[in-house]
Amino acid sequence: MAGPDLPSFHGIIGRSAAMQALFDEVERFAPVDVPILIRGESGTGKELVEKAVQRLSDRRARPFETLNCADLTRDLLRSELFGHERGAFTGAVGRTAGLVTRLHGGTLFMDEIGELPSDAQGMLLRFLQEGEGRPVGAAQSITVDVRVIAATHQDLEAGVERGTFREDFYYRLWWAVLEVPPLRDRREDIALLVEHFRGEVNERAGLGLAIEGVDRDAMAILEGDDWPGNVRELEAVVKRAMVRRRVGWVTPEDVVLPRLRRDRLARAMRALGINVTAAQEQALRLAASRGDVRRGDLVARCGISPEAARRALLGLERAGAVRREGSGRGTRYVLVPPTS
Repeated sequence: MAGPDLPSFHGIIGRSAAMQALFDEVERFAPVDVPILIRGESGTGKELVEKAVQRLSDRRARPFETLNCADLTRDLLRSELFGHERGAFTGAVGRTAGLVTRLHGGTLFMDEIGELPSDAQGMLLRFLQEGEGRPVGAAQSITVDVRVIAATHQDLEAGVERGTFREDFYYRLWWAVLEVPPLRDRREDIALLVEHFRGEVNERAGLGLAIEGVDRDAMAILEGDDWPGNVRELEAVVKRAMVRRRVGWVTPEDVVLPRLRRDRLARAMRALGINVTAAQEQALRLAASRGDVRRGDLVARCGISPEAARRALLGLERAGAVRREGSGRGTRYVLVPPTS
């Protein structure tokens, strides 16, 4: 929970324009009884947004459960949601009610909705449209009243283009969309989050910490990073730094980025040898820091022409250090995962 002096919206910390816009959308859509899709990169706090929606919903006092859609096949999803009859499959020794039956009148949070296979999406589409589903082994469908809140970190539009995400299902989820901004788009909230984490570590029994704060130079490092892991990564780095310092003020020497990110950058640069231009090095650092880099980033940060930025990125692509995704103005370059 946020401290008493920190700006908070139902437990979500933030006063940036991006977060205020999100809070306004939550207040707009939460009371309206339609499906909600929460989108955002990993680590942005989609589960906190889901909890805020639930608190502001007319169903807040009714049953609520979470279902993780990752690795669910169509048959598993059907059994989880609608239950099964005795003898429907091996091990089905009795009739079992599904999740939606237990949630009648309440809310179901479906996390990682982008992971569902297309045949499971088709079955769920009917449920979203009609509130109907058929238990495994049953001859008749059941009808229930359950609100669905879904979340994903995936690019669903790209999934539609690839054919892995059904277009009709995509539009059914498009009633109300809440976009959770990445941390790089709300840097003014970083100091607030750091203060929140300081309160948590100081109050945690057994740690014995007395952290007074983060000094100016260390805060400059934190506020200057693009945080590809978003709030989750920031929390890990800050709390590690505070545990390392234990008493007093956190300094730059306490701030260490995760090894995973440092290793990816080092390997990409080694793969190119010593002939890396300044623009290419900047591109690799951006890609390692936030997950991707675009031509406009190099134009803005390196003061080079769009054509020079294009050539720099093309050189990285030819060297196998980055991979191009998208086209036109949406083109971005991501680091190629190391092969060993």
